[in-house]
Amino acid sequence: MKTKYTKMHSNGNEFLITEDIKQTLNTKKLANKEKGVGFDQLLYVKNKEPFEVSVFNSDGSEADNCINGLRCIAFLYALNNEAIYIKDRKFIVRSTRSGAEVSGNLPTVNKNNNYYVINFGNNHIAREYPDIELINLENEYVKLKDSQEFKGVKNFNFSIYQKSEKSIAIRTYENGAGETLSCGSATISVAYALMKDTNENEFLFASRGGKTKVLKDNGSIKSEANAVILEQGFLNG
Repeated sequence: MKTKYTKMHSNGNEFLITEDIKQTLNTKKLANKEKGVGFDQLLYVKNKEPFEVSVFNSDGSEADNCINGLRCIAFLYALNNEAIYIKDRKFIVRSTRSGAEVSGNLPTVNKNNNYYVINFGNNHIAREYPDIELINLENEYVKLKDSQEFKGVKNFNFSIYQKSEKSIAIRTYENGAGETLSCGSATISVAYALMKDTNENEFLFASRGGKTKVLKDNGSIKSEANAVILEQGFLNG
């Protein structure tokens, strides 16, 4: 028996979306860009009305959040101000002509020397650099993961960012997936950390995959970016 899948991306962050739970067991094989469909995360839609979604990284591990993934689901199912749950965390999504807006509760932020430590369903560590293109992101991620200083921060994504007058450049190494072209939860996390320090309510971020607008509004935080359907097909059951 074959089951339908949709492959999408938001700012280059690629997803396979399926309603078949059996495909979650094949995540690592399907994620292989040479032998499989190729993606950063698999999104299993396990319920509708309200939507419930489980997220699996390309290495097969389960993630606790995925904002770009929610954006793709909102666009695919044409959701308008509807709720999507990842585990026990609720998000409100609104599809647009070219993508979707995702809104959620505010993250929690702490600072450890030059690093922000943020929780937004999943954990994030972030640091500013004068030129993020000169940084070996994987090496820095491994150093943090092995350090005693951040031993208590489990399964974190690591972001580096660089400010300019028009936007904030960002790169993210995602736990279980490696560096991706964009990470929605990381972008929101860094944005909110900077909002707390600057009292600004809106930022524009530029990842290697594209741009994301982040806005704080009435006790929630929203991000808007594109969503694109790449292909649709069928998988063996």
